[in-house]
Amino acid sequence: MERTVLFVDFDNTVTIGDVLDAVIERFSVTERWRSWESAWKRGDLSTSECLSLQIGDLRVDAGELTRFVSGAPIDACFPEIVALCRDKGTPLFVVSDNFSMIVRAILKSNSLGDVKVLANELLFDGDKPCARFSHANPRCARCAHCKAVHFTGFASHRKIFVGDGLSDICPAEAADVVFAKDALADYLAGAGTPFMPFASLGDVLHYLEADSRRSGAVASTPASLAGQR
Repeated sequence: MERTVLFVDFDNTVTIGDVLDAVIERFSVTERWRSWESAWKRGDLSTSECLSLQIGDLRVDAGELTRFVSGAPIDACFPEIVALCRDKGTPLFVVSDNFSMIVRAILKSNSLGDVKVLANELLFDGDKPCARFSHANPRCARCAHCKAVHFTGFASHRKIFVGDGLSDICPAEAADVVFAKDALADYLAGAGTPFMPFASLGDVLHYLEADSRRSGAVASTPASLAGQR
């Protein structure tokens, strides 16, 4: 039986809207984040350079940040996807260019604290956060967190990826099955890369349910990633 692993982007995929953008807009002490964002979109700044500058301009401590993000709404079908993957033994990872403490706070507030998270990290000196990119790939000039690096532990699995943005290009190009919307869908369409469009995670859930009925496959998590959060 073919084993499957599911990787899901977070902002504007699991969440309704972009949480990190909301954080930056709320807590930035200047408007410089807008020009850095524009420079990133033009390709004048790398993702890690842009995020480092934007995070460095925030003034918020860890407690206030956690309280601010915890109420962010998520797609109503994501808990069903988590339950289905758990029932079928399918490894599921949230992979994000956001920061792990933000992602985990939102998942925990939705009783999903056991979902595995692979994301960037924040360090705090009082109310001054600093970005750290523990999943950067030195061979990838595009990404701060190159989500495709996590595929290497699943060589024998069919890899399904779900995403929406430019930070999802690398995994979308490497996955076996891709669900895409918004900027990612536009990019893949222009590049002639096959994908399945989705409006919400309900589309992904329906695919996974049908796939489960067809295959009944049960997968296991490689020891190299077991226990990660």
